[in-house]
Amino acid sequence: MSRLFIAEKPSLGRAIADVLGVGERTNTHIVCQNGDIVTWCFGHLLELAKPEAYGFAGWTRESLPMIPDSWKLEPRDRVKQQLSAIEKLMKKHSTVVHAGDPDREGQLLVDEVLDRANYAGRVQRLLLSALDEKSVRKALDSMKPNSEFKSLMESARARGRADWLVGMNGTRAMTLLGRKSGHIDFQEVLSVGRVQTPTLALVVERDRQIEEFQAKPYLVLRADFVHPSGSFKAAFVPEKDCDGLDEEGRLIDSKLAAAIVKKVSGKSARVMSVSKERKAKSVPLPHCLSSLQKAMSAKLGMTAQMTLNIAQTLYEKKLTTYPRSDCRYLPEEQFSQAASILTVLGQVPELSQAAINADSSLVGQVWDTSKVTAHHAIIPTGEPLPDDLTTVEKAVFNVIALAYCLQFHPACEYETQKIKAEVEDSIWEAKGRVILKAGWTAYASESDEDKKETDDSQALPNVTEGEDLLCQQAELLEKKTSPPKRFTEGTLIEAMANIHRFLSPEETDAKAILKDVEGLGTEATRAGIIETLKQRGYIEAAKKTLISTSLGRMVISLAPQLLKDPLTTARWESRLTGIAEGKDSESEFLREQVELLPALMEAFDSAQIAPKFVCPECGEPILKRFSKKTNQWFWACHNKAAHNDKLKFFPEVNGQPLLEKKEFRCPECNGVLVRFQAKDKPGEFLWGCFNREAHADNKARYYKDSACEPVLKSNKNQKKK
Repeated sequence: MSRLFIAEKPSLGRAIADVLGVGERTNTHIVCQNGDIVTWCFGHLLELAKPEAYGFAGWTRESLPMIPDSWKLEPRDRVKQQLSAIEKLMKKHSTVVHAGDPDREGQLLVDEVLDRANYAGRVQRLLLSALDEKSVRKALDSMKPNSEFKSLMESARARGRADWLVGMNGTRAMTLLGRKSGHIDFQEVLSVGRVQTPTLALVVERDRQIEEFQAKPYLVLRADFVHPSGSFKAAFVPEKDCDGLDEEGRLIDSKLAAAIVKKVSGKSARVMSVSKERKAKSVPLPHCLSSLQKAMSAKLGMTAQMTLNIAQTLYEKKLTTYPRSDCRYLPEEQFSQAASILTVLGQVPELSQAAINADSSLVGQVWDTSKVTAHHAIIPTGEPLPDDLTTVEKAVFNVIALAYCLQFHPACEYETQKIKAEVEDSIWEAKGRVILKAGWTAYASESDEDKKETDDSQALPNVTEGEDLLCQQAELLEKKTSPPKRFTEGTLIEAMANIHRFLSPEETDAKAILKDVEGLGTEATRAGIIETLKQRGYIEAAKKTLISTSLGRMVISLAPQLLKDPLTTARWESRLTGIAEGKDSESEFLREQVELLPALMEAFDSAQIAPKFVCPECGEPILKRFSKKTNQWFWACHNKAAHNDKLKFFPEVNGQPLLEKKEFRCPECNGVLVRFQAKDKPGEFLWGCFNREAHADNKARYYKDSACEPVLKSNKNQKKK
């Protein structure tokens, strides 16, 4: 009996069909030589229905919170034909193979299709971490009943429904605030969400720290010391009770500093102590998605989404393994493939030295099955590289492949050195480092690994305690403290994954929870969150950095603490993990989210926001509305009671209401000019002087309008139509 394979996307379907043997191809499926049929989704074919489908049509405070009685799924745009084709194929097969990606969303998106069709046949689960032939065949031989993954599906479904409850209600509440205060017009939306809002808060807070940062000057004293076996540089080390220090122990007294420089220059010194310590720097682990995104951001300035897209392409070309991985370890069972993979990588010019000189028998810390989660680290599959890879595809592949090659090189061994010397009752300290065995650092730069070295790179001479030195020359360096750096896409991805580092030391319980759930969002969603923030105008790119916009800052100023707090989403993820593991209940989790909504709405109600523009006569907000009658936008104060029971209109200048009324006079008679809309040209205004008897020809005078001011040089002596 033939089987129906339902893959997550066409590329995955083609990879499965290639192994089974392609027979006939159609637009919606592939018939394999053994009779099996492979079809595919386009990611999620179904999505949770919009509020309007539940009868929540109006954007009013009275309609909030919106809580569906039962959940509805609707086909996404432009996928109905494929969905219909899959449903027809299911009716012809008693066995379906679920071939979604091996993660939470991959499980849900195919299960949704099966549930919609009320499929009652046998369902098996195919788990693919790579699309090369060997990996696909191995997965085909080890399929499991899909029922074993029900909890994983329930976790994904709970996440989607909870996101709908918080996101839809929060977005409408935030949007109503923005519209009521005139910060956005009545077609704009202010979006919030359990991951995007705390992520935005990270950027806003970093920008605030930078803007409020006040650089503090301090002084550094350095000196050149000479010994028969060599020279070196050392820094002045002030004693704790030394005068002229700030609260951080930095030297700030310039007179004292100058006196020390003068006092020690050219004087003899004595070695107080010498210490040496042998150390090793372990090989950096292969990449997960977030570390790869950070590396490509630093290396080429690539966005997180671009890196994910290219990693996905390499996966679909069968060159690398599954890209949306949060793990940097490899299963011990794959160690036997190392030699063959390294042989292939040895043919790549940029990798040849690292691959050819690798020791394929070396078993490093990366080989640990117990630390492998749903996916292992991103590594090359060992398939030969095609000639048609783009420059950026090669760059991303090389970064992935080099990290794999390094696993078969020894650690970098080095010796740290420290010399303390005394000159004229002052203490000076020199640090140095000597590489003993380069190991993996012969093929990759340590600076790529973000492990900041505190040791200086100088090699110190051999000296012994009590020996004499010469302090040849000291110098005073003026320094300033530096503000924190703005986020790049790479460092923001890292911050999202390690959000626990941004909490205060006192918040130990919260830090533990955040660390346990590995931060905000998932490897698969973080790039999309950043793209969403950019698309909504909350953050913008400035060269390689990200900066919050005024709109983004306003959203954070209005958002309830519950939505900004990363601990909220961390607790969610902890619960969702519990659901996936069968330790928690989907229904209980969603019940708690529903109970949370009234308090969330009350938090929005109590938010304080000053109007963007206020009426100069009554002080009420001036709002931008759209007129269906004139098909145009207009600015008006809607406090009719203060304006003779009428709207008070304001002309627009450069996208803003003109609040200050100016008086312009006719250059001929000094009469007051009146601004009016031309009846025959909607949206065009003119200025007119209707003091006809004061004009020689007894006619009105007309002038063109520019930014709500008359162009007085352009006299239009024409009758008003």
